[in-house]
Amino acid sequence: MQSIVFIAYLVLGLFQLAAVMAGLEDWVGLHWIIAAPLALFIAYMPLIGTVIGMFGAVTAWHWSWLEAGGLFFGPFLVIAVIAMGAGVLENFSNRS
Repeated sequence: MQSIVFIAYLVLGLFQLAAVMAGLEDWVGLHWIIAAPLALFIAYMPLIGTVIGMFGAVTAWHWSWLEAGGLFFGPFLVIAVIAMGAGVLENFSNRS
C-alpha cells in the first residue's frame, strides 16, 4: 500500500512540476531548458509555486481554473475527507 501511495505522490508532483514549468514558459517566455531548473526551485515555494502552476495549467494546457485547483488542492481535500471520516468512525466506536 505504501508503494502505491508513494507512486501516486510522485506522479502528482511531476504533474505539478510540469504545470509550474509550463507557466514559466508561457508567462515569462523562457525556454524549457531554463524553465525546468527554475521550476524545481519555484515548485517548492507554497504560494508562488501554486499560483504559477495553476496559471500554467490554465494558460498552457487550457484547463479550467477548477481543474487546475483540483490538481493543486485536490490531495488536500482528499486527506481532509479521510481525516474527518476517521474521526467520525472513532467517535462512533468510542460510544459503544
